[in-house]
Amino acid sequence: MKNQYKLTLIICVFGLWSCSDFIDLEPETSLSSAVAFDNIEGIEAGINGAYSTLHNDWVERQIVFAECLANNVFEINTLGNSNYQEALRHQAWTDLFNISNYFWSMSYRAIDLSNQIITAIPDIPEPNQQITAEKTRLLGEAHFIRGLCFFVLNRFFAQPQNGLSVPLQITPYKAGDMPARGTIEETKDQVLADLEVAESLLDGIENNQGRATIWAVKALLARVHFEFKNYATAASYADDVILNGRVEGKKLALLSEDILPLYNGVITTENIFTFLATPRDRANTRLFEIFSINSSAVELSMSKSFWNIISENKNDVRLEQLHEDFRTAWACYKYNDRDMHIPYLRLSEMYLIRAESKVNTGDLDGALTDLNALRNRAGLDETTYTDQADLLDQLYRERSLELSMEGDNFHNLKRLEQPIGGYSWEEASYKLVFFLPEKEIQLNANLIQNDTW
Repeated sequence: MKNQYKLTLIICVFGLWSCSDFIDLEPETSLSSAVAFDNIEGIEAGINGAYSTLHNDWVERQIVFAECLANNVFEINTLGNSNYQEALRHQAWTDLFNISNYFWSMSYRAIDLSNQIITAIPDIPEPNQQITAEKTRLLGEAHFIRGLCFFVLNRFFAQPQNGLSVPLQITPYKAGDMPARGTIEETKDQVLADLEVAESLLDGIENNQGRATIWAVKALLARVHFEFKNYATAASYADDVILNGRVEGKKLALLSEDILPLYNGVITTENIFTFLATPRDRANTRLFEIFSINSSAVELSMSKSFWNIISENKNDVRLEQLHEDFRTAWACYKYNDRDMHIPYLRLSEMYLIRAESKVNTGDLDGALTDLNALRNRAGLDETTYTDQADLLDQLYRERSLELSMEGDNFHNLKRLEQPIGGYSWEEASYKLVFFLPEKEIQLNANLIQNDTW
């Protein structure tokens, strides 16, 4: 059974995390190795456990934290019991010691499960071709999950001033392990290495019941190369996904009728990798509570300044995902369905990556074609450009609107080394990063904390 959220398959994994003594006494770069990964069923359960760790809070926190740190939202009330208001008040740097703990914990739990699976799979017997194929697929998924987690951790914890990223624990944790932080360059290399292995192992896997496919890997590789400004390679991966990608047996397509269904219980032809909701396991609980006017207490609203940027053209169909609501608040309708799937990698981002990468490699007319494809899909007339700077400005605005309230804007401003959240880039580059959890520093003498200010 490959169902991503099958409770009976993951209960043996999550049972290991119920002991508070373990959580209190060992660093979160560890996870007990008591799970028996000595057969294909155990490996399948481990992969399900890793996906489930990233389900719900992991994906939702990175979205909301990014929007908070970019100052794209403001606080409506404090009735909710979350850390997002602390992220908004990031001027008090001590808050950032606290809000990172759970996010760090979930990431390293998924990483350690992946490490155990990667280590154990070669020893699993192969009595038939089906088991051999299953081993290949599961190993590819483990590398995909590990690469994804290191990439996301690097986004929030890496600090350019000291050049340090996060501990690169790529073997199962053993008592006494004290991994030091890798550099940003080392982390990038590890992410790319994992994803390139996954690309090889998942070749031909186009349907995987909401889990990693070859197209999810290629789309993530496009995102990673784009973020690290490897524009030619990013364009190549995005181009492959756009031209050849498939989901649920259908070719990926940029369709006007898919704009709104993206944010409910439907897998559209734009979804490349999606965190699925099930009747017993909602993927969207936190985002619904934070943003939706249908929740009991909306906590965050889009800021007026960000709304003004993205609402320039009132004919844009995408504005139906966003709504000017009561008083001076701007509600986000993207997460209005508590039972929706959460699209994490989708086709429109590939068009944006390919377009901007084309500009940076000299193909301005090709970039304009991609920009107009997105505009046409949103019900807008085609545009043109005067020069490279003008075309880039249009693409930046298009990206802000297309991916609004999805956590992208913060990371994109960092890539471009632009002012963020009221700070100049020089300030933002070291102030708007998370501090390592204090418990990790206390338990691991090899860890260096990010610079305080």
